[in-house]
Amino acid sequence: MSTQTINISLPKELVQKVDSVAKAEFASRSDYIRQALVSKLRADKVQADGWNLLEALSEEIAQNAEKENYKTDDDFVRATKEVRAEALTKPK
Repeated sequence: MSTQTINISLPKELVQKVDSVAKAEFASRSDYIRQALVSKLRADKVQADGWNLLEALSEEIAQNAEKENYKTDDDFVRATKEVRAEALTKPK
C-alpha cells in the first residue's frame, strides 16, 4: 500500500493520550492513529448503510400502507412488520 505523509494539529492532551494508549498496545503513534481512522471510516459506512436501509424500508412501508389503505397506527405497525419480515427472508 502506498503511503502519504500528512501533518495535523492536535491538542497536546490528545497527543499524550494517543501516545499512552499506543505504547500500551505496542504500536507507534502513526499506527494507532491510522487504525483509529480506519475504524471511524468503517463505522461511518455502517451507519450510512443503516440509514439507507431505513430510508428504503420506510418508502416500501409507506407504499404498502397506501396500497392497503392503512389508516391507524396499528395498521402502520403491521405494515412495518410485514416489510421487515420480507426483507429478512430475501437472499442477499
